[in-house]
Amino acid sequence: MSGKERAFRVIYHGTADVNRMKHTAEYPTWDAAQFRALLDGIETRFADNIAFMWRDPAAPDGIACRTYADAARDVRNLATYLCAMGLQNRPVAVCGKNSYEWEIAYLAIGCGCGMIVPIDRDLRADEMAYQLADAGCAAILYGDDVRAKADAIDDDRILRLPLSDTDLYLSRGDALRQAGSRSYENHTADADAPGVLLYTCGTPGIARGILLSQRGICANVTALCKTVKLRETDRMLSHLPLFQSYECTMHLAMLYSGACIAFGDGIRHMPSDLALFRPTVLVTVPAVLEFMARFVEKGYAGARGGKLLLGVQRAATGVVSHTVGHLSRTTAEKSRRAIFSTVHSFMGGRLRAVAVGGAPLSAEIFRLFEQFGYAVYTGFGLTEAAPIILSHTDKYRSPDDNGFPLPGSEVRIDNPDEDGIGMMYVRGPSVMLGYYRDEAATAAVLQNGWLSTGVLARRTESGAYRITGRNTDIILSPTGKKIYPAELESYFCRHPLVHDCRVYEEQEGTGVLCAAIAPDRQLLADALGLPPETDPAMLSEADTARAKALLLEVVTGVNASHPPYKHIKKLILRSSDFPHTADADSDAPDTGN
Repeated sequence: MSGKERAFRVIYHGTADVNRMKHTAEYPTWDAAQFRALLDGIETRFADNIAFMWRDPAAPDGIACRTYADAARDVRNLATYLCAMGLQNRPVAVCGKNSYEWEIAYLAIGCGCGMIVPIDRDLRADEMAYQLADAGCAAILYGDDVRAKADAIDDDRILRLPLSDTDLYLSRGDALRQAGSRSYENHTADADAPGVLLYTCGTPGIARGILLSQRGICANVTALCKTVKLRETDRMLSHLPLFQSYECTMHLAMLYSGACIAFGDGIRHMPSDLALFRPTVLVTVPAVLEFMARFVEKGYAGARGGKLLLGVQRAATGVVSHTVGHLSRTTAEKSRRAIFSTVHSFMGGRLRAVAVGGAPLSAEIFRLFEQFGYAVYTGFGLTEAAPIILSHTDKYRSPDDNGFPLPGSEVRIDNPDEDGIGMMYVRGPSVMLGYYRDEAATAAVLQNGWLSTGVLARRTESGAYRITGRNTDIILSPTGKKIYPAELESYFCRHPLVHDCRVYEEQEGTGVLCAAIAPDRQLLADALGLPPETDPAMLSEADTARAKALLLEVVTGVNASHPPYKHIKKLILRSSDFPHTADADSDAPDTGN
């Protein structure tokens, strides 16, 4: 047996793996192969449960609610209206801030209309127009927050439906059903056909559409619910963008479990949202937990005797871990929350679990929130895998790895080195169907059902996997959004003063983007009034400052075309062109002068 074959046979990881079975709970689940089956199942099981809530000053206690029965009825009525507008079996986009209307639109399209195309509300109008045209969208349902962008799209073929008029659509759909329309009942969604089309970014030539099936998304949901117990009494605070696969899948998992989703007003309003909605589950990104940690530490530092109190409380949690902790993890967590009662009160007083995705979470923050008494779950995923690949479970959580593959999926490490590190591949029902209209790109990452994740990983002694390196073609912002350097580089290279450019992150996880620019020597010399083809390495200190000032204007122009998380924070003036061999391109750009 060759070394490669031996590595493959040893490191393959699937549902029969002994270590995963040891560390993974297997909670009972029910079948839902497509969104219609999921909706029917939750309506039958949880009709009177509160499914959604949001802030409404006019409502009792300032909170508006909808039950599962209400939501299912609204989905049927909205889908009936959309079909009456000629949208049956057509791609339909939804765009805007997280809201009940957004969620109902997503479910209505998937359950009784056509293919869902979620759009990032942070895109510019031209980027939004590109995605709509590329996907062949027949309509877009959009929130007031993106109204100006939607109105700016010059394409009469796309029907514009403001989400603010949802009540009107629902009443018309209800009237159609009362009059005998059965378009919803007669609509058949192929569980294995493209059900959701998600784009990686907005730039033509760089953006890729990822095709996911409803079966794949539902498989991801049910597999997660086998290993992490979500309860009917749970309430999730929703604040990450719903167009992102991770947030959307977590919403579906909460609905699958009969729990409640509370729509917050965004990260900036987190403290007031926590106090109002009192969630038990928080799905978030590392940057939010880091902010909360700083807030808590500042509170202790500002209180008289606060540092001493913090030390005493941490010591007390250590005692808990060595007494009740070995008898019952749940009891230990409750005891820690009681010890850190002030922290727990800030979190709303009911929080029990925190799921973190989008970017790596530091071991320090992981341990801190576990010390506060919260079960912290991290993992790893890709939109191309709908999206969760690895996850911690109710039986196993560790700050030192990314958990186990979900039940029903297999993971392998390809060509591991002497430390067991190699490229990670995944195979299972949640893997994408392919990239939209891009067979070459699909073939490059998907072969015989195995998807290349683009990350390096190794298997730990516990059997869990740890991500050790990431694809250099993608940068994750601190809030979990993907940044594609090639997209930003293409904007820089449109400027005549830029001969070549490389965009990279100064340090992983910081979100500080750097642009290393090799200028066009002739144009730079002309702009500075210097002899033709002046070597940038030979510029005087004063001329270097003038050159950087010119290039900073280019940076400002590129930043103005992109949302803040894509903004370049640091400029490097290259004194030489970039190498263009595969090995050289894998290195970070040198800093020149």
